[in-house]
Formats: sequence, C-alpha cells, structure tokens
Amino acid sequence: MDMGSNPPTRRHPLVHLAETLETLEASAEQGEWRDDVLALVERLFGHAPIMIDGFDEQGHCILWNHQCERVFGWTADEVMNHPAPLTLFYPDPAEYRAVVAGLSSGDGSRFREWTPTTREGRRLTTLWANVALPCGGMICIGHDITEQRQAENQRRLAASVFDSSSDAIMITDAERRICDTNAAFTRITGYARQDVLGLTPGMLGTAQHNAETYEAICRHLDVEDSWKGEIVGYRRNGEAYPLMLSASVVRDDQGRTLHYVATFSDITHLKRHQDELRHLARHDVLTELPNRRHFAEHLADALPRARRDDTLLAVCFLDLDGFKPINDRLGHAAGDQVLITIGQRLRDAIRADDVLARLGGDEFALLLTDLEDREECLRIVERVRYLIARPIPLDDSLVRISTSIGITLFPQDDAEAGILLRHADQAMYCAKRGGKNRYALFDPEEREDSSPGRRRLDRLEQAFRDDEFRLHYQPRVNLLSGEVCGLEALIRWEHPEHGLLEPDDFLPQLLGSRLEAPLGDWVVERVLHQLADWQRQGLALRISFNASANDLALPEFCDRLTAALARYPRLDRRLLEIEFQESAAVSDLDAITRTLQHCRHSGLCIALDDFGTGYSSLAHLRELPIDALKIDKRFVGAILKDERDAALVQSIIQIGARLGLDVIAEGAESPAHCQRLLELGASQAQGYAIARPMPAERIPPWLASRAKGPH
Repeated sequence: MDMGSNPPTRRHPLVHLAETLETLEASAEQGEWRDDVLALVERLFGHAPIMIDGFDEQGHCILWNHQCERVFGWTADEVMNHPAPLTLFYPDPAEYRAVVAGLSSGDGSRFREWTPTTREGRRLTTLWANVALPCGGMICIGHDITEQRQAENQRRLAASVFDSSSDAIMITDAERRICDTNAAFTRITGYARQDVLGLTPGMLGTAQHNAETYEAICRHLDVEDSWKGEIVGYRRNGEAYPLMLSASVVRDDQGRTLHYVATFSDITHLKRHQDELRHLARHDVLTELPNRRHFAEHLADALPRARRDDTLLAVCFLDLDGFKPINDRLGHAAGDQVLITIGQRLRDAIRADDVLARLGGDEFALLLTDLEDREECLRIVERVRYLIARPIPLDDSLVRISTSIGITLFPQDDAEAGILLRHADQAMYCAKRGGKNRYALFDPEEREDSSPGRRRLDRLEQAFRDDEFRLHYQPRVNLLSGEVCGLEALIRWEHPEHGLLEPDDFLPQLLGSRLEAPLGDWVVERVLHQLADWQRQGLALRISFNASANDLALPEFCDRLTAALARYPRLDRRLLEIEFQESAAVSDLDAITRTLQHCRHSGLCIALDDFGTGYSSLAHLRELPIDALKIDKRFVGAILKDERDAALVQSIIQIGARLGLDVIAEGAESPAHCQRLLELGASQAQGYAIARPMPAERIPPWLASRAKGPH
C-alpha cells in the first residue's frame, strides 16, 4: 500500500441522494419519473425500521414498506391494489374525510399525529411527515408512538394520583433519603416538602419514640419488599396520631433498590369510631355504666386474682323496688331520669376499683374486690341502700325508691363467674320475699334449684322436651296492591295450664340460657320444613324468623344454619329471611357482620328489625349487609296522633327507598294506620289490621279468602 498517496475522497450519502433526485427530476420532466422513483425509494426505504409509504395524486398507494406491513397487518399487494386504501385505516367516513383534508394541506417540514386502525381493529397513535414528490403524490414517513403515548398517559395519571391522593405519599432514594412528597403528606404531618427533602422517614418520630418498630420495618422491607401495618406517627407540632402505613421497595431489572415508596393515612377518626363501638358494645347507653357483658368480663378476670391473693370478693345483684309504678305514672322519660340518677349515686357509693353495671331494666350489679372481711362488704351495701333511698327530684315532684340487694361472697361461694351472678340473683329474690328494701346473703349450702329463675328455666326446658312450643305466622302485605309479601314466624308457648303465651311471657328467661341456641335451631328447622311443605303445594311465601344477638355472635351459628339448609336441597333459599334487632349489632358488630354475610352468601334475605330503637342506626345501614328495614311498631302506632312520629316514619321510608331496601311498617293495627302509612309513602305493612298471627294450617284458607273478597 502506498502510504504517500492521497486517500480517495469519501462522498456523503446525502450528496449522492441529492444527485439522484436531480436525475429523477430531469426524468420527471420527460415523463419517466414514476418507476425510477419507486425503485430508488424501495431500495432506500423498503426495509427501513420506520413506516414509509407513498400515494399518488389519486390517492392510490404506490409504496408500502415492510414496517408498514408489520404494524398494520396488510400486505403491500393488498394496500396497493385497493381502490381507496385510506378507508382501510380510517373506516369512519367523517374521520376519513378529515384525514384526506389533512393530507392535502400537509407540510413535510413537521410531523402530525394520526390515529389509524390496524387490520385487527386496534387503534394506534402515530406521527407522520408527508414529503411531496416532484410531479404529484407524496412519500409518508411515520412512527408508531402508541406505547409512548400510553406511557405518557400512565405517567400523567400517576402524577395526578400522586398530587390529588388523600393519603400521604413519600418517596425515598435507595439510601432512604426523602426525595419527594405530595400535598397530603404536608396536610397530615405538618411538614412542607422542602423541609423534609434529604431527610430519612425517621424524622416523622417513629425512629425516636419507637426505634425497635422503625428498625423492624426497615429489616422487613429489605427481605420481603413490602410492609403494611398500623403505627404511631408524630406531627410537626409533636402531636401523636395513629396512622396506617403501607411501604414497598422499587427495584430495577437486576434487583437493585432504586426507591422506597410509603403511603399512609391518618386513622384518628377510625380509631375513635372503633373506640365508640367498643364502648357501646360494653356499656349501657342510658346510664353510661358497663353492661352485663362488660361486668362478666371483669368478674371472670377478678376470680383468679382473688384466688391468687387470697382476698375476699363480693357479687351484688340490685333490683329497684317500685320502679314500674314510676314508669306507669310519670312516663318513660321520668323513669329514664330515675335510672340515670341511681347510676350516678351507685358510682358515688363504691370504691375506685369496684365495678358497677346496669344489667337491664331496673337491675344493677356490683363487683366489690379486695375486701378485708364480710363487714366491709355490708358497709358498702348499706351506703348503697342509703343513697338510693334519698328523694329523687323530677320536674314537678320528688320520688322515692328503694332497692333489694342479693350478695354472694367468694371464695366461700366457690363457683364460676356466671354462677356467682345467678347466686346473687337468687339472694336478691330472698330479699324481695323478705319485704324489699333490704339485702340478703346467699347461703352456699342452699340448693340452687330453689331459685325462682332456675325453676322457670327448668320449666321451659321441660316445655321444649314436651314439644309445647308453636310457630304462628303473621302476614305482611303490599298496601297498594294488597298482595301478600311474606310471613313472619313468631314463637308461642302452648302452656297446658295457662293457655297460649306470648313471647314476652317467656323469652326473657331464655336469653343467655343454655336453651337459647337449641330453641333457635328448632325455629329454623320448623320454618324450613314449613317452607318446603308450602313449596310442594305451589305456595311461594317468604318466611322471616328472628335470630337473637347471642346466637348470631356464635361462630358455630353459621355451621348449624348450613347443616339445616343442606337437609332441604330443593328449597328456594330466597324465600327464607333472617331478622335481627339492631341492638344485636351493637353487642358485637364484627361477629354479627360476618354471620350475616355468611347468611347472604347462603342465599338468605336479611331484615333489620325494630329499626330506629337501637344505636348508630344510620352507621349500621352502611356497614351491615341488609335487604329490608322493619320500622318499630312504637313509631307506627303513634303516627295518627303525633306528627313527630309520622315524620320519623316518613324519613325512614325515604332513607330505605334511596338505599334500595324494602321497608316494612310493623304495628299497622287499624285501617286508619294503613291509610296514613300509604300517605307517608309506605308500601309494605304488618299488623292486626291485616291479620293476627295464626297457625300454619290456617294460612292457605286465609289466602284463599283474601283472594275472593276485598282487601
């Protein structure tokens, strides 16, 4: 090789292209340009990695490279032989006309965005530049930017979510230094974005106040890539608040950590609401005293301590003497005020570590712990009697009331918690029999079965064994059409001596007893059997039955119900409706909700009974899985004489309608009640004006007579 010779000059490709185009232009003047141009363009652009096509002045395709075939799905022959190829990509006539107009005014110096359709019908986003050919037609150079636009939209959406999220969002780098926060972060923590950039999340207070938790979260993220839980944060002003935190790790394709992302929300209101629900579940709403459940928990906890410390403990059962006449004579408002006053006086009578509860009605319980001897217990009981006996001022009068108190002492009475309360109840009856306004001590030597309460329960168990319970059915109807919408199953006791007894005569003794669950299972079995029998007769009648709070809260209730339904596989389960009182939900909202959801999944309908008489009613409409509301008969019974009750009933009807719930008015005892309910917007009602509860065998004749005569 001659190193001294000059190397040949290398010509730039664009110079060669310019010379070629000049030659083509000269050829075009002689009318010979088409084939030469296409041949050149095909050589240059046929296999280019971008879309290149060409059209003559009549709109026919004269070039369709391989990239166009790959992106759009049509071959060059298909497109070039089509009389109007643009209609393949723009099948909508209006869009087609807009594209043609745009192409005719195209400027090859800039790209324009179009959205053609592929052979498979997928809409693309593309950029095109149109370069005019020497003697008409154009070359179109395009790029598919669909994924790019989608990515931009995703980024835009992510940015919008980041900025507008009500949850705080915090992003750190791989060294856990904060590199970005959103507006909610500032609102919740009080720290501005510029104040925290470059700091670690520990500045929110967790690292200082609970270093162990903070370090545990960091270790977990290094191993599991995500963590979620509840922790305590601290605002800029030092205020502690509960937050729900979710943190995750962002890694690259090689698994290296790029960022940490944390989202959290202030759950102060949620925690406060949970505390309120827990308080409601364990406290009496009227007096704010602990309820029976709360008292039982305290008593169960106190017994082991008393055994361990060898101390004396007393359980006292209080029943007010003469409370019912106050209610009857002065009204329930006055009775409520008496109970509130008695509750406050009982608080004043006991010591700080003692426990006071309202068991229900005018019954209270005391748990006296760490007693030195029996005499100390009796001194407290005497103080209770003295304070209760003081006159109680009401609006225009003074009332006096006394109390009968039953006492049992542990460990002399070495029984379980529930038995101790029963023994105190038994002793209270002794005080009542002794003339009231006194106390009586339980004698452990006395036989338990002499207790009046125990004797009543034994008699009910005998009635259950002897099949003395019956189900009667009360219809409910559509007030507009007269159509029968369903039946409610109501329990009765066919007492051999006293005749047919209403539920109020015996159900209170059953609640909380060992007979409650077996009797509930008996009701379900009888209802299912009756439904199946009527279904065979061609009667599709929905039957509702009542479930108690205690039963619904038991985990095994769902298993028992499932087993009962399995015995009737052909039954239309939509004809079975379970009713529960709102107070049941207050007792244990989570457990009741789980049970009701199981009932819903099993195909049953769910009705909330006695609506308006419980607590947090509107919250329950949002949280509980229900299909129907039953307005309590106390409201319905007063709608003819009290416009406030009428307004309440109308409001409940409207709320139910807006929520898509059936609303049934109970207590429609006269035609006037039915007419007023229609005026208030009610569509379904139940009561004596329609029919009294009746045995199952009387339902078909009643339906037949109703079909013949006027409603």
